[in-house]
Amino acid sequence: MLDPVKQRIVADHTAITGRHDEPDIYGEPPDDPGLLGPDSISWEIHGDIASLAIAGPAAIVMEIMHPSVMAGVHDMSSYREDPFRRARNTAGYVVTTTFASTARAESEIARVRRMHERVNGVRPDGEPYEAIDPDLIGWVHTCIPWAVMAAFDRYCRPLSTDERDRYLAEQAIIGRLGGAGDIPETYADLQDYIERFRPHLAVNEQTRTFFEFLLTAPFGPKLPEPLARRLKLLTVQGSMSLLPAWTGELTGLRTGGPLDRTAAEVSLQLNVRALRWAFGTPAYKALALARVRGEAAPTVATDALAAAF
Repeated sequence: MLDPVKQRIVADHTAITGRHDEPDIYGEPPDDPGLLGPDSISWEIHGDIASLAIAGPAAIVMEIMHPSVMAGVHDMSSYREDPFRRARNTAGYVVTTTFASTARAESEIARVRRMHERVNGVRPDGEPYEAIDPDLIGWVHTCIPWAVMAAFDRYCRPLSTDERDRYLAEQAIIGRLGGAGDIPETYADLQDYIERFRPHLAVNEQTRTFFEFLLTAPFGPKLPEPLARRLKLLTVQGSMSLLPAWTGELTGLRTGGPLDRTAAEVSLQLNVRALRWAFGTPAYKALALARVRGEAAPTVATDALAAAF
């Protein structure tokens, strides 16, 4: 019988991000390397479920800091009615494009592109927007590897400049297939890219509403208020600490004094250790490894997930 504590951790996490343990997506056809392949550094980084989890809040916050992205989320998303949907979709996109078979990865990218083609409108400041805009797609794409890379570097192992460059170049393949325009392929390019976008980022009423949603949505363990809100705030602030200090200043999600910073870091460290202990090798990576080796899909990959439901 599996450890009930592990089952609880797995159940809580996958309720937010989804299971992503489908053999037909990740486990076949035999010998298919997928878009990036097992020798890519993306497989190593995205195979660390803790890095993806810790980076998630920061990536989402930075995406919506662009008012056009925020307007699209506000106008077309059901995040208030289905609070887990965006997290599931984002997590699913990352692991599917990295670990799924080539055909499945390409199909997922095409699906998201078709969705973007239907999203357009006018921002609160009167500026029209289209989600299919290559600059917007590029910004949303870049926020994810930016945050994930920082989380892996801090909580798994330090990355060399060459490894950062390789990772961003691999992720750029996915970004361009998704319709992104100019996106960074090296760490130096990433710094320049972020500085170019900085003047376009802002907080408005729609953004503040989304921030409030992050602090009140039913994520994480069920705790009484105001403890639940405090824990969510620490989680978001800790994730934002992965990024330059100006991001916390701009969003207002910066940590306060030394006690706040310590509490946020302790919360993240506990989350990292718990996720790695509970999941081990994530199902999507175990299935993909078996696929590229031409092996049968491992049943062990889904045991912890099945037991949690």
